[in-house]
Amino acid sequence: MAHDAPHRDAPRPLAAASRRPPERDPAPPTPEFAAIARWLADAPTTGPSVLQGPGDDVAWVEHGGPLALSVDTLVEGVHFRPGWLSDEQVGSKALAAALSDLAAARAQPLGCLVALSLRKDQLQLRGDRVMAGLVGAAARWGCPVLGGDTTGADRLCVSVTVLGSGSVFGRSGAQPGDLVQLSGDLGHAAAAVAAWERGQPPSPAALRAFQDPTPRLDLREALSSATAAVDVSDGLLADLGHLAARSGVALSLDRGACLTAGLPPALALSGGEDYELVATAPSPLPGFRVIGRVLPGAGLSFDDGSPLPRRRGWDHGGQP
Repeated sequence: MAHDAPHRDAPRPLAAASRRPPERDPAPPTPEFAAIARWLADAPTTGPSVLQGPGDDVAWVEHGGPLALSVDTLVEGVHFRPGWLSDEQVGSKALAAALSDLAAARAQPLGCLVALSLRKDQLQLRGDRVMAGLVGAAARWGCPVLGGDTTGADRLCVSVTVLGSGSVFGRSGAQPGDLVQLSGDLGHAAAAVAAWERGQPPSPAALRAFQDPTPRLDLREALSSATAAVDVSDGLLADLGHLAARSGVALSLDRGACLTAGLPPALALSGGEDYELVATAPSPLPGFRVIGRVLPGAGLSFDDGSPLPRRRGWDHGGQP
């Protein structure tokens, strides 16, 4: 089966490639995000110290300077199956997922809190291995472990809360005329899952992407001129939909530029767990490639008029 080749050359004028005006699709809220909206409808989400509340990769509060907070959870049987990750990889991946939110918020890690749930008879051996992986990753990425909690459960669950410093930044600043830019290739982690589900061994690249992701904290300086950003955790189209909605803009995407050589388009567009960054900025950012542009309006579209796939990414309230 032939797949579209990814775009690797210098950015071209994206609008000029359009043969007909594309239909923009502001997808309705998924069950997961509809539930979150219900839960927050009557919740106090503002206050004297709240700089930015729910709806972004991180929340920002004022505490002697802006402080970024985010939490991420990894659950056995939901995010991975037995044999897909070693216990050490569970720990390092849980921290990577949480730190990826700080990377998208242009925040410097200050520390993390870890909540570990597992069977009581596994606390010593399996718990030790999970925490060894997390502690090693924390040292590698400069994120002190500040404390946490443990509890008994019928399956392994690791929840990591991260704290970071910086200036308030997130998904809400994209402006018409900005370029949409992506920091790396997408779809390898989803390719690993697809291979396992077929009963086949994943490729080395797919294994690395799924088992040992790296939060793009190295791009903090590159994002200094960005107007908005989001990390690609649920899937490129799903996460770009969040950015477009938060900024109140439309995004026109070069479909070929979004894809990865050798992988089915669906994996790059909707696969998730890539932990790369997508940003908007008036000019090209170092370490990123241009995949589209920001327009007035709402929703997403491909600049060649091709339809968007029905499945945009992962949703914990509906079908994966």
